[in-house]
Amino acid sequence: MGQSGRTLVPMTEIRGEKVDFRREDIVALHALPSAQAHDPVIVHTPRPGGAWRLCARLFLCCSLLVFIAVASLVAIIESGIVDGPLNARARTALNAALGQGYSADVESTVIRLTGGGALALKARGVTLKESGSGRHLARLGAISIALDPFALATGRIDVSRLEAEGGELDTGLLPRGEPIDLTAIRIADVGNALEELFAQGDRMSRLTAGRATQTVVLSNFSLKVSGVRGRVVPVEIKTLEFSHDPDSSMRVDGTIAVDGTESLLTAKALGNNGRIAAFEARLDALSLSPFLYHGKSAKEEAFGIEAAADVTLNAARATDGKKPALTATVKTSKGAFHAGGLVSTLNSSDLNLSYDFERASVEILSSMVRIGRSSFPFTGALIDLDKVAGADRKGFAVDLLLKNASSDPEDLQERPLAFDAKASGRFESDSHRLIFDQLAISSPLGSMAGSLSVVFGKTSPRISFAALSDRMHSRVVKQLWPWWLAKGARRWALANLYGGTVTDARIEVSIPEGRIASSGGELRLNERELNINFAIDDTRINIAGEIPPLRDTAGHFSLSGERMSVAVKKGAAFFPSGHSVALNGGDFVIADVYSKPLMAEMKIEVAGQADAIAELVRYKPIQALQKTPFTPEDFTGPMKALVGARFGLISDQKPPPPLWQVEMQLENVTIKRPIAGRSIANLDGTMRIDNERAVLQANALIDGAKMRIALTEPVDASANVKRTREISGTLDEAARAKIAPALSGMVSGPVGIDVSLAEDGSQSVKADLGKAVLSLPWIGWSKGSGIAAEAHFTIRATGGITEINDFHLTGEGFGGNGELRVDESGLASARLGGVRLASGDDFAVTVDRSRGGYSIDLTGTAADIRPALARVKGGAAAKDGGNVKINARLDRVTGFNGEVLSNVNLAYSSRGQQIDDVDLSAVTASGQAVVARLVKAGADNTLELTTSDAGAFARFIDIYRNMRGGLLNLRLRDRGANSWRGTVDIRKFSLVGEQRLQSMVSTPAGQDGRSLNQAVRRDIDVSTAQFERGFAQLLLDQGAIRVGSGVVRGVDVGATFQGTVRDSNGRMDMTGTFMPAYGLNRLFGELPLIGVLLGNGRDRGLLGITFKLTGPFSQPNLTINPLSIIAPGVFRNIFEFQ
Repeated sequence: MGQSGRTLVPMTEIRGEKVDFRREDIVALHALPSAQAHDPVIVHTPRPGGAWRLCARLFLCCSLLVFIAVASLVAIIESGIVDGPLNARARTALNAALGQGYSADVESTVIRLTGGGALALKARGVTLKESGSGRHLARLGAISIALDPFALATGRIDVSRLEAEGGELDTGLLPRGEPIDLTAIRIADVGNALEELFAQGDRMSRLTAGRATQTVVLSNFSLKVSGVRGRVVPVEIKTLEFSHDPDSSMRVDGTIAVDGTESLLTAKALGNNGRIAAFEARLDALSLSPFLYHGKSAKEEAFGIEAAADVTLNAARATDGKKPALTATVKTSKGAFHAGGLVSTLNSSDLNLSYDFERASVEILSSMVRIGRSSFPFTGALIDLDKVAGADRKGFAVDLLLKNASSDPEDLQERPLAFDAKASGRFESDSHRLIFDQLAISSPLGSMAGSLSVVFGKTSPRISFAALSDRMHSRVVKQLWPWWLAKGARRWALANLYGGTVTDARIEVSIPEGRIASSGGELRLNERELNINFAIDDTRINIAGEIPPLRDTAGHFSLSGERMSVAVKKGAAFFPSGHSVALNGGDFVIADVYSKPLMAEMKIEVAGQADAIAELVRYKPIQALQKTPFTPEDFTGPMKALVGARFGLISDQKPPPPLWQVEMQLENVTIKRPIAGRSIANLDGTMRIDNERAVLQANALIDGAKMRIALTEPVDASANVKRTREISGTLDEAARAKIAPALSGMVSGPVGIDVSLAEDGSQSVKADLGKAVLSLPWIGWSKGSGIAAEAHFTIRATGGITEINDFHLTGEGFGGNGELRVDESGLASARLGGVRLASGDDFAVTVDRSRGGYSIDLTGTAADIRPALARVKGGAAAKDGGNVKINARLDRVTGFNGEVLSNVNLAYSSRGQQIDDVDLSAVTASGQAVVARLVKAGADNTLELTTSDAGAFARFIDIYRNMRGGLLNLRLRDRGANSWRGTVDIRKFSLVGEQRLQSMVSTPAGQDGRSLNQAVRRDIDVSTAQFERGFAQLLLDQGAIRVGSGVVRGVDVGATFQGTVRDSNGRMDMTGTFMPAYGLNRLFGELPLIGVLLGNGRDRGLLGITFKLTGPFSQPNLTINPLSIIAPGVFRNIFEFQ
């Protein structure tokens, strides 16, 4: 029931009846209850339409029918229902598109729509074959053939467009023809070949014009070609479209990738009236690297060109009134040229070629090659060799001309070299030889002429090159030297040769066939393959390191294989200090220009002043002077030096440290700075310095003394070199006094010395004292000249004090060892042991200087003190002055005449000539004591000496040798000023073998010529004269000894005496009376008158003689007065000498 209350009648019940609604019964649908629901259903009723709506419905129905038909056709095509029936026809259409000579096998064929909506036949698994031989050429992934829809509607299949993709062309599958016969190639045939090419174009144009296929597109094709050194180079055809125009023109456009680098290809054959009239082609950005460059490997450096080129080819066909034309242009982009491990910039270059149809030659038009900063404009021509007069071989004649070329290598900082060059030669086809008989280079700085021969074979070519030049500037050599040829030698020449004139230059290169290919890396030419020689004058050469360059140099350059040498004849080096040295000869050698690190050897001989050469060795790579305390200003005098070194030339190669050696010839060279406090002058000899040591061997004046010097000093602290400094020579008296004045008191005369300086500053000395006088004044010993003696000791000087250690003195019967200290005042102290001054000596001596004198201690088992006794007897001790203190403790002391004292203890001291103390105790050989002491009594000191064997003591001190026994008592009072007074008293002694006594009794005297023995009528035995007593007064003054009131009385004889025993000159002057005791009674009895008056009976009387002793103390002369009878106490003085 509705909202109006009416009852609704089902539709089935009112079907066929007419129902009328009033206006008020019509209600809007959205007002109905169903429209008010939560999810209403709204139905829009169509508006009332017209006639146009009917038309639209009809069109829609037709379109739907067409769409259904097309969709059904597409579905049929894409479903493959028609693939089978069309497969045979597709193969036929594909073969028709390929043309004659080629056929295709198709695995499957489908009909599909192209991306543009056209209908296409797509063949998969297509294999292209040569029709005649059936040889496979390529296998393609798919070929799409665009079909002509109108032909297809009539049941025919016509190809309007062909596209191939996904193929690979193997050049090995291409038909193989006969090998190219180079002898058959002629430049004159280029015109005919060009016309044949145009004829082929005509035929292709007509063939394509008669076919429906107007466009062929290739994409994603790849093939492989051979590149440099047989490397496989992939070539990918990205897209390549061939099209044919109605005017018979043909066009190819596409993109080709060579070794991954894309290039654009455009080629067009221009048609005119059904024939090809011209041809033009252009290939942009073609990569040259795969064909002209090989990269660096473990065995070989990179070589070749890395660049891209735009290649243009233009050809025009001969027509009525128009000559044919053929030109080609190659323009390279900026790239790189690799050679010998070096890279040069290849700037934009161009090659322009044109064919001269009248001369049948290839003309090289104005072209340009730019490498780095260098530019090489050139022109030229190629022509058949048989057109050249006199030629009997097939090939090509070649002419090249460079005009206003400029060489400016990037690694050379000099002005560019402008030059012209010409090359004329030929290529012999049958022998594959390229020969340039004439090579010439001309520039304002000089010229060069040469020849070149290259023979090409199955491997690398054989190359022969030779060039000569009489005279040119060194810049020409540096500018034109190829950087890849002997680059080590070239690098040195560029960096170290400046200016100068090159003469007699000769270059020879001879590389055998296969040598380059078998090099296995960098080409290292040997002495049979590469030789460069030239003389050079007035040039500047940089030697090495920081050494100033040699100027005004003349020499000879030689490169023989890997060995480069520069022999220098003369030159000069000037230093910033103003010094200079002259070069008298030398050489600079690189033993192997290919080695790494690149090493060089240098040897030069220089002359100049010592300070200049000393400055030379300061520079790198030598740097010898820095390792010494000297500066160049420390040396004066002329010098020659031979300098040698081995060092690396390129620091980036990390060469080993340089090795060097300098040998200097010294001539009167003086070192201004003292060495070890000594002046060194007039050096004559050699001095060698190297990395490890400096060795000097020369004669020199050291503090004015001529000496031989041999020094070895370590230069490198890490080197295992022992420092040795040896000086040898002979010091005369003046030199010794100047060098070692402290030894003046001990050494005199010439001394040969060998001195070795130790690391700690001490000196080891070996002295030859054979010609010297050696004195030890503190013990009174000396060695005379001519007695062999040597001394070994070490010296260390510190603060004016010289310490002598390890002193060893050896000689004939003497020696000693110990140590001494010497200062400016002389001997300061000594410690000597094992002293032997005579045979049997064995004692030690200690000497210390204090308070202006010496303190001496002697200890030991035996000592010979005869030198000391002789010194005392000679008065030298009194003359020496100074203070002396002696303490001696000796088991045995040897004196004169074989006498020995034992158990000797001596204490002695003196101040100048003043004796302060004497204390002596000893035992003679007979066992008798000897005691002496100085008794001090205020201002007067008394020396007392007592011994029971006076004869032994007298013989010991060599006063008198003929005395035996006796008790001696000596007392001397010191009066000061070396003056002594006293007495000597000797009892119970005898004289044995005294010849002077024998002379007194046996010498004839008087008028009757009788001797004393004859007078007493018997032989008086004086061979052993016994005496009861001897007494005399002693007077000692300044070394002179006098006696007075002297008397000796014995059993058989007696005597009185007085006079000078020894004066200051060592002479004697004594007088006396000698009387025999027997004969006193007998003599007086025989005298007629005197005996009665004065005698004491017949045999009683007094008889004697007077005597005189004069002359040297050791051998005085005895004079005897005539025999006289002497009355006791009355006439004695009458006959004595006055």
